[in-house]
Amino acid sequence: MRHYFILNPAAGKGAALQLVPKIRETFRGEDLIIHRTTAPGDAAEYVREECRLHRGEELRFYACGGDGTASEAAGGLLGAENAALGVVPCGSGNDLVKNFPGRDFLDLAAQRAGETVPMDLMEFCGKTAVNLCNCGLDADVAHNMPRFRRLPGVSGSMAYQLSILYTFFRPLGKAAEVLLDDEPPIRAEALLLLCGNGRYYGGGYQGAPLAQLDDGLLDVCLVPRLGRLKILSIIGKYQRGLHVSDPELRGLVTYRKVRRLEARFAGPVTMCLDGETFRGDRMTARVLPAAIRLVLPFAAPSFRS
Repeated sequence: MRHYFILNPAAGKGAALQLVPKIRETFRGEDLIIHRTTAPGDAAEYVREECRLHRGEELRFYACGGDGTASEAAGGLLGAENAALGVVPCGSGNDLVKNFPGRDFLDLAAQRAGETVPMDLMEFCGKTAVNLCNCGLDADVAHNMPRFRRLPGVSGSMAYQLSILYTFFRPLGKAAEVLLDDEPPIRAEALLLLCGNGRYYGGGYQGAPLAQLDDGLLDVCLVPRLGRLKILSIIGKYQRGLHVSDPELRGLVTYRKVRRLEARFAGPVTMCLDGETFRGDRMTARVLPAAIRLVLPFAAPSFRS
């Protein structure tokens, strides 16, 4: 088996680069390649080319960075049946791995001994996504995060909270027409609109609490524009994923499991793909069922008396 470690030196203030000695120690004796990305899109191109060159071999690519690095690597794996994606969380939020409680993705020995399982992907605005994509208040928060993440002593989760405070006092609501599968269009002033393959984003917010990474469906959540006092009163419940069960939120939120989504906006809005932001006036998403294999770190069975 050939093991590739894709290091994003920009993620987590250089945390991926600090793993190199441990990687070399843990994978001593293995066919090991370490690749440092140099620009956006480099991970996808590198993985795609290596899969082409080594079609007859078993390959594992470990994305060392945030969810954006994992998305790029996953895009390069599409169609490569001999390859699997490993994730070593070194970014700001690291939300993809939160879908697997009990698995230690920072344990490189467990990664080496890990099994592979099928995982869905999303095609979002023509790009590949592994976890969760969104627009509205939360995307604006992600877009504003870098100005706080660069501050000394500010962690990823702290930067997210500071960005929420900053964005909260800016104009809220995006005029949208939303199409879910073959349902009639929904017209709304959207406070936020998300589609999830995984459950978590923003460092732990459960925006899509019913999402499963292998069910062949996208979880869509649409929250209409609300007053700021109302937002403050419910944000804690939303963070814990209670908007699909709490009566107060159920009446406000549209939550669906679908195969595709299209949303058109009155003007350009910020959209966020696994933490990476860009602008556009149209959102498209569709599920790619069982598109890749994911490496799950080995977890020793626990025995209870």
